[in-house]
Amino acid sequence: MSGVAGVVVTPHARATGAGSKAMTALLRELHAEGVALSTLYPATQPIYRRLGYELAGVRTGYRVPVGACELKRQPGTLRPAPEEEQLFDSLARERAKQANGHLERNGFFWRRLWGKGDDTAFRYIIEVEGKPAGFLIYRTKRTEFPLQDLLVADWWAANDKAARRLLAFFGEHRSVGANVQIFGAPMEPLLFCLPEQKWKVDTRWEWMTRIVHLPAALQARGYPVMAELEIELDITDDVLADNQGRWRLALEKGKGRVTRGGSGRVKLDIRGLAALYSSALGPSDLARLGYLKAGVADQAALAQAFAGPAPWLPDFF
Repeated sequence: MSGVAGVVVTPHARATGAGSKAMTALLRELHAEGVALSTLYPATQPIYRRLGYELAGVRTGYRVPVGACELKRQPGTLRPAPEEEQLFDSLARERAKQANGHLERNGFFWRRLWGKGDDTAFRYIIEVEGKPAGFLIYRTKRTEFPLQDLLVADWWAANDKAARRLLAFFGEHRSVGANVQIFGAPMEPLLFCLPEQKWKVDTRWEWMTRIVHLPAALQARGYPVMAELEIELDITDDVLADNQGRWRLALEKGKGRVTRGGSGRVKLDIRGLAALYSSALGPSDLARLGYLKAGVADQAALAQAFAGPAPWLPDFF
């Protein structure tokens, strides 16, 4: 996946199509390199939709009062771990296997999370029964003296004990803590551990994805292991001609194999494929929006193939 950020057109060249031309050139270059996907946080949507991007997931920020996290002392520990970068990466990869939309982070993203100098983050490994079961990376921000907010850059709790220990850790800041600002899934399981709904959604940023190289994208995606079926696609893509036309997607043992051909009875716009691919929208939603034309049986096959949890990202770029 290629993340796109900082798309800017100089003021005197705006409204001339320069942005579209630059992005089209980028997409063609990425396609030639075999890059499967492109993802971005849009400042505006119309230009990216014309280029084949579509809404595909969300970054949701929650504000939780520290007082709402006052759970009884929970088993487990939070161990300072300022130097164990590989362990953080390993735990983040385990989280990514259970989610849709997460990045395989490189050093750039991790360095941003760690920070440096006065902006260095606190880093903890959550241990349950002596084994790593999650992590916490956070900073503090002074609000009204003596209170401060806990700004969580990233976190993970692999089981209920780790989740409750993490929340109890937040609650232990009640003498000086005001709120916890934390990013999570659209329906975040961690919040189910709180006794009351004292939290609120603080920010919500949708991101867009583009299928750049169709065979590479469909073959890189994971699928339900029990889904053994074939889907015969007819793709419309006005920007990347190599994606256009008829494709056969065959699923077996959680893997997808893509070849040219087939009847093309499942007609799908490249934008709709992006939303389907990420599990942001199902086939019935796409059909109502006009992105998809398919019979009942084919819609059921698509629903089975592209089933998954709601897509979200903890990262911003």
